[in-house]
Amino acid sequence: MTNFISPRRAALLAGISIASITLGGAAHAQAQTQDSASPQAAASEEGDIVVTGVRASLSSAQAIKRNSDVIVDSIVAEDIGKLPDRNIAEALQRISGIQIQRRYGEGSSIAIRGLTQVRTELNGRDIFTASGANQLNLEDIPSELLAGIDVYKNPSADLIEDQLSGTINFRTRKAFDFDGFKAAASVTQSHFDLVDRYKPSASLMLSNRWETGIGEIGILASVSFQKTAFRQDTISTEPFYTLNPSVPGDAAVLATLGRTGRTTTLPHGTGIGEVYGDRRRLGTDVSVQWRPSDTLELTAEVFRSDYKFRYDDYSFFAYTSNSAIQPQPGAPFTYADNGDFESGTFINLPIGNNTSAETRRSKTTDYSLNLKWKPTGNLTVTADGQYIDASTKNLRSIFGLNGTADTLYQDISGSVPVVNIGSATGLTNVSTYNSAFYLDNLNETKASNKTARLDAEYRFDAGILSSIKAGVRFADRKNRTIDTGYRYTGLASIPSQLENVDLSDFFRGDADLFGNIIAFNRGIIRSYDTTLDTLGIASPPPYVRSGTNAQRQKTYTGYATAFFKADPVDGNIGVRVVRTDLDVSGFYQQTTIVVNPGGIETSGPTVFNPIATSQSYTSVLPSLNLRVHLADDLQLRFAAAKNISRPSFGQLNPSLTINEPGTAQQNQTLTTSGGNPFLKPMKSDNFDVSLEWYFSRTGSLTAAGFYKNIKNYIQTAVTPRDVTFDNGNTYRYEVTSFNNVAKGKVKGFEVAYQQFFDFLPGPLSGLGMQANFTYVDSEAPSPATTGPVTNVPLELLSKYNYNLVGIYERGGLSARVAYNWRSKYVVTTAGNGTGNLPIFNKPFGQLDASVSYNVTPQFALAVDGVNLTNTRRSTYFGIDTRPRDVVVNDRRISLTARITY
Repeated sequence: MTNFISPRRAALLAGISIASITLGGAAHAQAQTQDSASPQAAASEEGDIVVTGVRASLSSAQAIKRNSDVIVDSIVAEDIGKLPDRNIAEALQRISGIQIQRRYGEGSSIAIRGLTQVRTELNGRDIFTASGANQLNLEDIPSELLAGIDVYKNPSADLIEDQLSGTINFRTRKAFDFDGFKAAASVTQSHFDLVDRYKPSASLMLSNRWETGIGEIGILASVSFQKTAFRQDTISTEPFYTLNPSVPGDAAVLATLGRTGRTTTLPHGTGIGEVYGDRRRLGTDVSVQWRPSDTLELTAEVFRSDYKFRYDDYSFFAYTSNSAIQPQPGAPFTYADNGDFESGTFINLPIGNNTSAETRRSKTTDYSLNLKWKPTGNLTVTADGQYIDASTKNLRSIFGLNGTADTLYQDISGSVPVVNIGSATGLTNVSTYNSAFYLDNLNETKASNKTARLDAEYRFDAGILSSIKAGVRFADRKNRTIDTGYRYTGLASIPSQLENVDLSDFFRGDADLFGNIIAFNRGIIRSYDTTLDTLGIASPPPYVRSGTNAQRQKTYTGYATAFFKADPVDGNIGVRVVRTDLDVSGFYQQTTIVVNPGGIETSGPTVFNPIATSQSYTSVLPSLNLRVHLADDLQLRFAAAKNISRPSFGQLNPSLTINEPGTAQQNQTLTTSGGNPFLKPMKSDNFDVSLEWYFSRTGSLTAAGFYKNIKNYIQTAVTPRDVTFDNGNTYRYEVTSFNNVAKGKVKGFEVAYQQFFDFLPGPLSGLGMQANFTYVDSEAPSPATTGPVTNVPLELLSKYNYNLVGIYERGGLSARVAYNWRSKYVVTTAGNGTGNLPIFNKPFGQLDASVSYNVTPQFALAVDGVNLTNTRRSTYFGIDTRPRDVVVNDRRISLTARITY
């Protein structure tokens, strides 16, 4: 199906529009978030006019940004359960300087000003997913639980360290945010068009507060349930190899092609993938507040996220890996000017036919207790304790068939590659396939964090020094992963549980393919136990000691910050000192294939060696934030700070698991990955300047410039390694790991604008817009020291991106059209089979829209759509004449009913 709205027209529909769905940021420290004025109060400080809906949200976010002591942007859900996007990452992409990554069509992670080293917090405290990362997977949290999100772009010393680009603080609601009883509920039904499935969502919040004999008490409980579905279709081309005329086999291929003496690069494989899946989010939040007196307040909260993700898929490919590929003699071939293949026909290729499944379940429970005491009017003491219990379970299950194709015709010169694989016996004929195998892997991660914090702030009644804040913090975080490794089971015969796969609607029918295939039954692969029973496998693979890796990190922190004011200048200066003690352990292990009676191959015994390392370091992190009030509505900011970002636990994991390939795998590229326990923390010197003009309650124009000088930047690298097993067999593996490159630099600027056109007559006064543009320039060494690409931007960084959002709000009607675009970016600096070439994602944009109507003051209906332009995303290897993937995802249309009382 062709795009029914072009990106250019989408941008015009969006209007000139608008800076990130918000701007803003909370008070000068997360710990002070609840002390600052509520969004409702912030919106009304400039007058007695009370506004609601989108205007109120933008007004609140703008007030937070304007009044903050640091550089911060915010998203505010003025209406309960009504963030501007139902996915957190997709809401954040509307903020200037933020770029998101999508996983199976849904936003899953972000970069701030080009850097992915982002700290995630919940109400100013740690929050993370147990996955080896140091942050929360943004897929996990239902947006309905949040009151707002603050993005701190350059911190003061009282903000917690461990980020290069910024901190994202998710704020939940509390009972004392409301005057009395409050209830809100919503029900949503969503349709996902590519997978053609409907999925429900619902949320409920109840809150009340009472005066009692022991003081005021408030209780709030919130629950959100959300289901989504997806389908993703992919056409892939990889890997590419340049023919070497000094190698006899390559010289023969050059002669067959008539290319002797000319540079020629050929792909060694192509394939398709059709992925079906769904997500389920269940979030709960319960908080109790007690105010026994005007000087004391206690808040206890339990926040829990329970996330389930699963997919199953078909993939079909013709692939010679690093073995030579044979052109069909006499067949026409075409090439780009640089000698890269564009179209042609190959013969006698191995083919693979996989049916697989993957599941992930992540649970994070956050217990917190906060005490605020004001013994005098000038002194505030805050004590805070937290415990996080998090776990993640993953399962990967893969059934594979192998055979040989007579011919492969490819044409990769267009936007959608042409792939035609031919076999005399037919791709739906079981006799085309000569072997079958099965792979399975299980792993579990458990993580915990204990944190204690004590802060005190003294405010002065007069003088330049307005307040001094100081505090200490201790955190003890543990992470432990157990992994079975991939177990290989060769099958004596091809099972009968195969099905015919209809690919006629693949890629919305726009792909030129090879017809249908047969594959292992998807209904079986979805159930792990049923798959094992069907294949005659007695039990799951066992967890063994050598499959364990663990990390423990203790941090000891002290800070002091002075806040000052000497009209027209105010700001803060401070220093944060952090001691980090780190211990990591794991195993290097190799597993050999053994041949059982009857010639059946299975994974054999594992040989392993333990690895354990420790390191400690102290970081001194000064910061300065200045603000100059040039006029009542115009201010200039300057900020300078040192930051660190510690390696993630996954990057530090010392374990490396290498499994010998079975016969059915030996035509595939052999890969493995592991961490580097000797990684150093990344360090950055940050400088920011911004000019902010607030010309109305919901109108502003801001510009910001930034520069980051980064040392010890962590980058992905792929290294070939020859591995010999106990049986004497030797194979070459491409090992993906991490290293600290010498340095990296990031610089750029942001421009953001928002306004409602209240001066327009009649119904036109409901028009509004937001627009922002970000330019980020960076450079870091590429793992490749020779070849067409030796310097690349930092990973996942687009040089340019913009948001255009058109808004209409009048009476009970509210509408929004949002277009987001970003330029090309590096997915990874090195990928398997690339010859150490980086993988780039091509520029793309996406259009989303929503319309809501307040039927009554308490009841509203809303419709929203995501990916309305049916955006295709494409990647390529280093240079655009070497395409890799072309991907399409669902469009989503949702209908929501919302009630508030």
